[in-house]
Amino acid sequence: MTSGISRRRFGQLAAGLAASLPLAAPSILRAQEGDVVRFCWFNTTTVSAQIAHVLMRTDIPARNGLKMEMIQLAASPAITEALVSNAGDVGTLSDFAAVTTMAIGAPVTTVSSQARFRSAVLATKKSGITKMEDLKGKQVFGTFGITAFQNAQDAVLKAGLVPGKDMTFVNVGPAELADAVGAQRIDAFFSYDPFVSYFESTGHATVISQNLSPVIVLTANNRFVQQKPDVLKRLLMANAEALFFAAQNNDMVNGWFRSLEPAKNIPEPVLQKASSYDPAWSAKVFTDIKVELSPAQIAQMEALGKWGVDAKLLPRLPDVSKFINTSIAGAVDKEIAAGGFDVKSVKILRA
Repeated sequence: MTSGISRRRFGQLAAGLAASLPLAAPSILRAQEGDVVRFCWFNTTTVSAQIAHVLMRTDIPARNGLKMEMIQLAASPAITEALVSNAGDVGTLSDFAAVTTMAIGAPVTTVSSQARFRSAVLATKKSGITKMEDLKGKQVFGTFGITAFQNAQDAVLKAGLVPGKDMTFVNVGPAELADAVGAQRIDAFFSYDPFVSYFESTGHATVISQNLSPVIVLTANNRFVQQKPDVLKRLLMANAEALFFAAQNNDMVNGWFRSLEPAKNIPEPVLQKASSYDPAWSAKVFTDIKVELSPAQIAQMEALGKWGVDAKLLPRLPDVSKFINTSIAGAVDKEIAAGGFDVKSVKILRA
């Protein structure tokens, strides 16, 4: 690849949502006072990671009576392991990663929506492909077992093509995919932001189908939900305030995102474009922020569960409703609707 991100770097970044990484050594930053919340996150997902940086660098947690232990991990599987082992209280997971915890009966509960991101099917510049129907007879590459794979399969079916008959999906790791796209060795692939925006920016590929429904959720250890519901409520409020702060300070927070590995080499315009696909990134007033999972998002997670079983990625069909608690987030949304948060009063503790 020729525009700033090496094969290895891309692989490190893209592993953030791929269900293929072991538990990484955590990087922990501690605040000074308040009820402790061990917050697990990864620095590769747009908007979600910016929120984490705001929680680390401002007084928003302290204003909500919280002491944050920010545990930076490599990917959803590592966060799941931390939550299940009680090494973390709350973590950011992709929607399919959350559904996976439900399918295995993990002692965790998904408690809110946090951020939205884009997945897409792309055609390489040399392929000549301009629409989904052009994929007939082609191979489409990408990492299996992630939300973007389900979205790609759905897009293929909507184009009237049958996977395995009219076209073929090929499983490939993030680093190998980056090499293949950079060298223009393949015709088509699927991915998610910020990598969709990255390949667009380099001219290596163009989007032929995109999906804006994927979501990053907050999932909590059951013990934390049951024993500290008030702390969880204040955390969800702090998360909402951090999101609004980020929406009002895009440039500053993008800089924070790019200050840590493995996101240092994501160009700022790529990061801004990728983040903009979440409507909350351009929120004008605090009441634009919503944290409760919507019925549509829950239905999408149910669809991911059915797909995961059909694709033999999950051991059983989860009863999604039993692993989601919307009541606490709903109460937070009611408080948000009442207003009262002055973003200009937020103090930056560490630039």
